[in-house]
This record gives sequence, structure tokens and C-alpha cells, in this order.
Amino acid sequence: MGFRTPAARLAAVTVVVTVVALYAATTWLTSGTFVYPIDDPAIHLAVARRLAHDGTWGVVAGEFQSASSSPLWTVLLAPTQWLVRGAAGELVPLALAVAAAVAVVWLLRDDLAALRPGRRRPLDALAVVAAVVALAFLPGLAFMGMEHTLHAALVLALATAVEARWAGGGPRAADRVPVPRWAPVALAAAATATRYETGGVVVALAVGLAVAGLGPWRDPDTPPAPARRRVGAVAALAATAAAVVGGVGAVSLAFGQGLLPNSVVLKSVGDRGDTRRSPAAALERLVGDPLLVAFAVVAVAVLAATAVARRRGRVVPGGAAFPAAVTLVAILVHAELGAVEASLRYQGYLYGLGTWTVLRVLPLLPALAPRLAGLPAGAVVLLLVPAAAHQVEATLSAPREAAITWEQRYQVARFLAEAYREAPIAISELGYISLYHDGPLTDVYGLADHEVLEARLDGRADAAFWRDLTERRDVEVVVTYDFSLGGDVPPEWIRVAEWRSPDAYFEVTRFWAAAPEHTGPLIERLRAYEPELPPGVEVTYNDVAPLVAATRMAEGG
Repeated sequence: MGFRTPAARLAAVTVVVTVVALYAATTWLTSGTFVYPIDDPAIHLAVARRLAHDGTWGVVAGEFQSASSSPLWTVLLAPTQWLVRGAAGELVPLALAVAAAVAVVWLLRDDLAALRPGRRRPLDALAVVAAVVALAFLPGLAFMGMEHTLHAALVLALATAVEARWAGGGPRAADRVPVPRWAPVALAAAATATRYETGGVVVALAVGLAVAGLGPWRDPDTPPAPARRRVGAVAALAATAAAVVGGVGAVSLAFGQGLLPNSVVLKSVGDRGDTRRSPAAALERLVGDPLLVAFAVVAVAVLAATAVARRRGRVVPGGAAFPAAVTLVAILVHAELGAVEASLRYQGYLYGLGTWTVLRVLPLLPALAPRLAGLPAGAVVLLLVPAAAHQVEATLSAPREAAITWEQRYQVARFLAEAYREAPIAISELGYISLYHDGPLTDVYGLADHEVLEARLDGRADAAFWRDLTERRDVEVVVTYDFSLGGDVPPEWIRVAEWRSPDAYFEVTRFWAAAPEHTGPLIERLRAYEPELPPGVEVTYNDVAPLVAATRMAEGG
């Protein structure tokens, strides 16, 4: 039941060793401080710590905010943040993500058996490493320290459980421990509570179960469950996913906020995302990730080859049609409704499904494509690696991305924690700032501030709104990027300084005094922190800020 094959053991070791290497490279670049390649993991940690210590779902004690798009991940983190504090607590998401990546390997253990790495089969050894690092993208996904690796594991577990109970079980079905009746529903609930994209997976599973019962793909040796049971299974999974979304939304509505998490709402209206919904737009998003295209092509080829082979009377063992159909539909649904981004995290669960399909096909090649019968299994996997060039690059560049986060966002967070830990502040990036801050916090982006979110959605987030908001909340300092306020900066704010990080995605970080009397303290605190900044950060001060502040105070504001 464990990692009983050389391929499974090598795959698990590859995940752990690669993540350890990325960790070592990161801490070398950041002078011994571990930070994640993106600072979003710190948002979940901030909510988890508030939940553990204050009983608050949000980033400010006593203020409910729908600030997490992954309820289950946040709940899992919460008790760990009560037990493990400080820098060690910040490593918990990484540890959980690595465990989830190893779980993906465990779920693929039987299919990995098609590869037999050893001294006489070095190609298969390379293929195992490629399958883990490039195709499944497990080390790179895990190193982000977010819920996406757990989602990949839960989605794969859900798909294999559905296959075992209702689609015929696939190869080695007779050797497996029977899947309990409750398991698929429980996995659907957990996967949905981790990421709402699970709804698209349920659609894909429905199509997969339908395909498993059709003549060209029906396996006579391990036939699927009767149609009535398959329809009932799909209905149960869909109801479960809807109940989770509705339950979480009901809690949010009870607190006066929206049905969906703030981040989902913001991205659905186009903030930092592509909201076009059409076949052409979906195709454009899909081709932005060549690996997804490759997986889709493999899935279509498997379905077509299976149908042709059986029509010609060739004996084709079952087991490939269901994964292929599920993978293909999941990719298409995600391309239409989800986000296919350069960070690769949102589509991370699709890589697990695609790898599952590729590995499942390997022992069936002689029956499906006799002309490829002599091609080594390892070579087939390696043929897909060029399509995963972005995944490999993202894995190798993770330490550098972490160093950029450390140079900019982490430094802003540490400065604010030292100079304004309990003071009211306004920021445009939650991340590490929300993790280290203990006082009132205004999020001008709207992820953790429903009042701001509503103003953005209603088109009221102008200079007058920001002035009124910061005055009502007694904000002392505002930290923004160029895009944060869209040029609607209140004239009452005084620009004090800028930090420039040339390699960062948002190059300039600006510090504003929200009122004249806060200008002098802000300058003093920035100058005191300046020696702690990394060498790559360029600091400039607004030399006239003290004069402007003095003039306004003399004039009474």
C-alpha cells in the first residue's frame, strides 16, 4: 500500500530533495531568512493566526473579513499557529504542501509502476524525475506554500475514488482496497473547501462516468456501475460541492459580506485577471500554458485511439478512457471559467490529472498504437518535457522570486512591524504586512476590507473616498504601488519616500503620511530602518515633505 515500487520511491525522494534544494538556495539569497516566492501564503497565515489567537476570521482582531479563498487550508493552518510561533510557524505551509505533494505521488504509485528506474533503465529514472518536477510540477507548486498542492492531491484522490467505485476501477482494481461509499463525497467536500475550482472537476467527473459507459470506451473486463448509480453519484458530488460553497457563503452573508470570498469577487470583475468568457478567449488562455495543451492532446488521442482500436477488433485493456475524459474536460472548463496564469498555481491541480492520464497510457501503448509498441515508456514521458519548459523554469527560478519578495514586500512588512506594529495603517498588499501587523489595517485593494471592496465595485473609490476613509480610521501611514489607487491620491496625503526594487513586479513602493503631523515621525522611522534594507533597494525622499507638512499644520491642517 505504500511506496512499494522503485518509481514511487524515486518520485517521493525527488519531491523532498528538490524542495530542500530550493529552500537552501532561497536562504542563501536572502541572508538566511526564508520567504516564499510570493507573499500570498502569509495572507492565509495571518487569517489562521487571528483565528487561533483571537477567534477572528480576518486579518484584524474582532473584524470579520472574507479574506481567504481557501477555508479548509486556513482551518488546517490555525491550530499549527497556536502551537508553533515565529519563523517556525511560517514554515508550516511549506511542510503541509510538501506532504500533499508526496500524497500525490502515493496516489499515482500504481501508474508510476509503468516506469522501472534502475541501472539498466536510466531513461525511466529520468522520466520519473521529469514526471514529478515538470509534468506534475510538484516541487515548484509545493514551494509556493499555498493550498494548491493540497487541492491537487484532493482532486486526484477524488478522481481515483470515483473511478474505483463507479467507472470500473482501472487497472489493478481487484488488488486495491475497496473505496468506502462515503469517501468520494468527503473528498468532494474537502476539495471544494480548498479551492472552488472543484466545481469544474465535478463536471469533468460526470463526463468521465458517461464516457466509461459508452460502447467505444466501455471496458468489458471491469464494467462501470449501472447508469442509475453513476447519475446518482454525480448528483451527490454536485450537491456536496454546492453545499460547501453555499455554507461558506452563508457565514459570510451573516457577517454582512458577499457570498464569495473577496479575492474571487475582485478577480471575477477583471482585477489582475482575464474575465473574457468565450471559446476564443478560453483558447487564448489555454495556449498560454503549453503543458495543458499537451495534456489535452494526449487525452483526445487516447480517447480516439481506444475507440478506433476496439472498432478494429483489437483487445484494449480498460483504464485510460476515464482519466483521459476527466483530464480533457477539466482543462476545457478551467480554460473557460478559471485563471491560467504565469504563476501556474491556479491550474496546478490540472497537472496532477494530466500526469495521471499520461502514466495510465504507458502500459497500453502496444494495444492503442502498435507502431509505438517499441518506444520505451520513459521516452514517452520525456517527449512531453519540452511542453513543460515553463514549469521547469518556474521551479528553478523560485529562489530568485523569493529573494525579490524578501527585497521588497518582506522589507515593507518588517518596517511597518517595527515602526507601526499597533498603529492604524493603510496598505495595498496584504501578505507579510498583515502577518506581522497587530493593529487596525485598511486594505486599499479590498481583499481584507469589504468597505473598500464595495467602493471599488461601485466606482466610488476616488480621492474623496480615500481621504474620508483614512480620516475616519485615523490612519497614520499609507503604503502603495503605482497601480494601487489608480491615480486617485487625496491631495491631503504627503508623499514622503519611495523604495525602488528594479527586479520586482511592482518596482516602486511609496510611503505617504495620511496627515501632516505624521510626516516627521514617518521620515525618522524610514531613515532608522534604511540600514537594514538589502543593497538592491534604492531609497529616495521627498525633500519638500517636511516643509509641506509644516505649512499645513501652521494653516490648521
